[in-house]
Amino acid sequence: MVTNRVPTKTWVARDGQLYIDYAANITFGEATSLSGSYASTGNSITAAVKNITITPPETTWEKQDFIGQTSGKFQNALLDQKPVGVATLTATMILGELETIEDMISGVNVAAPSGYTRRRFGDDQTTTTDVAVCVTLQGPTTSYETSFALDDAKFTKWGDVRISGPDGHWEQDFTIICLPNDFYYEFKD
Repeated sequence: MVTNRVPTKTWVARDGQLYIDYAANITFGEATSLSGSYASTGNSITAAVKNITITPPETTWEKQDFIGQTSGKFQNALLDQKPVGVATLTATMILGELETIEDMISGVNVAAPSGYTRRRFGDDQTTTTDVAVCVTLQGPTTSYETSFALDDAKFTKWGDVRISGPDGHWEQDFTIICLPNDFYYEFKD
């Protein structure tokens, strides 16, 4: 029997936090929560973001038709399971004075004037660094918590820099993906 569960907590934007770190610095072990895995590294970026969308890996099925028909006069067929897809996180980052996240996307520095750092993306794939990203929803107390994490993940999009309006802030979209076995979902109730 299914009962209707009334949520004891409805998450709002202020309850969320995004953590990004190098995957080599983070271990998602059984002794620590997903968000707690970021507490000891000291290198984690807690970014100001909005418009976060987390897409867990999807399992797709494809209908395969065969000759003949069933006793109900339908085409003989079965559903063929396809490989599970990747997990995806998309978000919009609010740009600030120091954007250290670029080190995780491209470690390639090119010649620039003294005091400046100049980067070029896509010219050296060997410098792309795996990241571990976690989105945690937690209220004013630690009684309830929900987290989603992508480990050994890759940035696939770093672009669309724009201003949100005449008096607004500059922002930039990004996308991160990981294999299905590197996606985690955790909740505490």
